[in-house]
Amino acid sequence: MSKVQEKIQTAKNLEEVDSFKKQAWKDYDRLYAELEFTCQRAAMMHQHEASRYDRKSYYIETAAEIVGGSSVVSGVVGVLKNKMNLLTSRTGLAAVVGLPLATGLEFLGKGKGTALPTLHDKAEKHKNSAAGWQRLARLTKSYRILMDDPRYDAVHYAQWYKELVDTQQAIATIVEVPDSIVELFDDPVEVIKPLRKNKRLFQRYVKLQDNNDEVHDGGDA
Repeated sequence: MSKVQEKIQTAKNLEEVDSFKKQAWKDYDRLYAELEFTCQRAAMMHQHEASRYDRKSYYIETAAEIVGGSSVVSGVVGVLKNKMNLLTSRTGLAAVVGLPLATGLEFLGKGKGTALPTLHDKAEKHKNSAAGWQRLARLTKSYRILMDDPRYDAVHYAQWYKELVDTQQAIATIVEVPDSIVELFDDPVEVIKPLRKNKRLFQRYVKLQDNNDEVHDGGDA
């Protein structure tokens, strides 16, 4: 092979390498973008579930306080049960109407000791999961930024992506969300709406900080 042919072949090889790098950048950038969106969507679903369990806990606590607290409820339940036992021998209506009432009061009285810990535990798991997804979304975004650094290539993109996927699998095992919630957030528009809202809030915060800085600068002068 002549020197001219060698140069031509070298140029072709370099062109192929450059073409591969560009294509790899596009492909991995798309993968990172999809993963970032998936993480943001998952974080929102878990935040939704955490709020739902927190609301349930609040309702039970409020209802228990309304009926007078667990000690008062226990006394009421005891009186009702005694009356139910007395009336049951006379009519079957008491068993139909009174016992469910007594059971409901007893549930409220025991809510803080039984139902509430379970609800709080579920809420905390969803909060931890949401935080994990948020961290992973930010990490994914940071890697997308690094992709513009010419020092890194497809080998680095692949290593980063594997790290992200491994982390994703670990977070996914914390707690699951119901299928109904997954379907609710299946529409990308439902995910984008709060993201836009958060962006606007952040922009307002930055503007407010700038205004405060101007005020302080003027005061110092």
